Parts: sequence; C-alpha cells; structure tokens
Amino acid sequence: MGTVTGIGGGIYDNGEILNIAEYIVSLAGKEKPRLVFLPTASFDICDEDNDALKTFVSLGCDCSVLKLTGAGLTYAEAERILLGADIIYADGGNLEFMMNTFNRTGASEILREAYKRGIILSGLSSGMMCWFAEGYDDCGEDGAFMFVDCLGILPYSACPHFQGGDWHTFEDAVRGRRYSGFAADNGAALVYRDGEFSVIYGNEGGRVYFFDKDKNHRKEIFGGIEPV
Repeated sequence: MGTVTGIGGGIYDNGEILNIAEYIVSLAGKEKPRLVFLPTASFDICDEDNDALKTFVSLGCDCSVLKLTGAGLTYAEAERILLGADIIYADGGNLEFMMNTFNRTGASEILREAYKRGIILSGLSSGMMCWFAEGYDDCGEDGAFMFVDCLGILPYSACPHFQGGDWHTFEDAVRGRRYSGFAADNGAALVYRDGEFSVIYGNEGGRVYFFDKDKNHRKEIFGGIEPV
C-alpha cells in the first residue's frame, strides 16, 4: 500500500514543522532520496528560495521541481519524472487551479499510479488536500470557500489550517457531504501508512480532527490530545 502524509500548514524556516519534513524523508529509507516538488497550486511560481524546497535540500534530498504548466512538457516526460521519484511533495496555494492542472495534463493519472507503486506522497495545505476525494479551500469567487474534487486516493473530505481564519467553517460545511472528513491545524500532519491513519505533531503543537458521517459529522479529536 502507498503512503500519504498531509500537513495542515505551518512554517518551515522557524522549525515549526521541521520534524514532519524529517519524517517524510525517513519514509523513503534512503540516504539521498529523490524528491519531486510540485508548485502547481501556486501557479508554478517557485524558485530556490522556497522554504519547503530549501528544507528538503537541507535534509539530504535530491530535489527537482516539476512545473506542469511549463511549455513543451509532455505526458511521457511528466510520467518519467514523477514515477522516478522516491517522494512527491505538493506545495500549497489554489486547490482548484491545482486540480484543473492535474486533470488537464494527465498528472492525476500519474499520481494515482505513483501511489500504487509505493512512492511517498506528501504536501502542505492544498498539497495535503489533493490526495483526498475532495478538499475545502478558499479558492472560490472573492475568496469564498468551496469543495473541490481531488484525486480520491483517500476517500474523505479534507481541510487544512483548521484553527485559523474562516477555515473552521468546514465543521458546518462538511455536514451532509457523502464523505467523512479530516481537518488539520497548522503544525499537524495526518499520515496514512500500511492501511492505517496516524498523526504527527509539529514542534509547536496542532491537532487533527475527524468528522464521522455515521455520527452526523460530529467533530472529534483524532489521534488523541496533542502532547504538551
């Protein structure tokens, strides 16, 4: 079975989620794993100063950036790069643009195949949600929240940044959806590995919540109380 690590949010350059990045790298079981960085949700705007990318380089990864909107990129080339990775990391941004790009370029199909092959799938914010059946993002008109159909590797709704801004509206919005839901605070990550879910806490705390459709999507803390 494949492995997915989705981070609710957080800051890399102050060490808040450094231990989560370390965990993602450790999953590859290699001294210098090949990591493909997807900046799709940020409209492929990415340079060497990207904090997440710098973090993975500092942790010993052989990193490359794949810009799916790049002129001349073929399906075969995207397939070669993505399926040649040990770790795929999707960065945050606009979830609707990300999924439209994945579907238009055929990356959706390739990423599902990557999961089947056991390549480590990971990401933050939109990069957390894209692996689920649907994500809850503020990418609607004038910043309105909306549900976006995603890759469906994990059959749940998902929401990042749950403790901040209006992201908490997921608690009401998820009621009546066909899926149970997961929401993650900044500084917390949900891990799916060997057929089971678990939680990783960043260095400044954070929680993951579960909204069970069989219990009218009642909010429950998932994985226990965060460590003090």
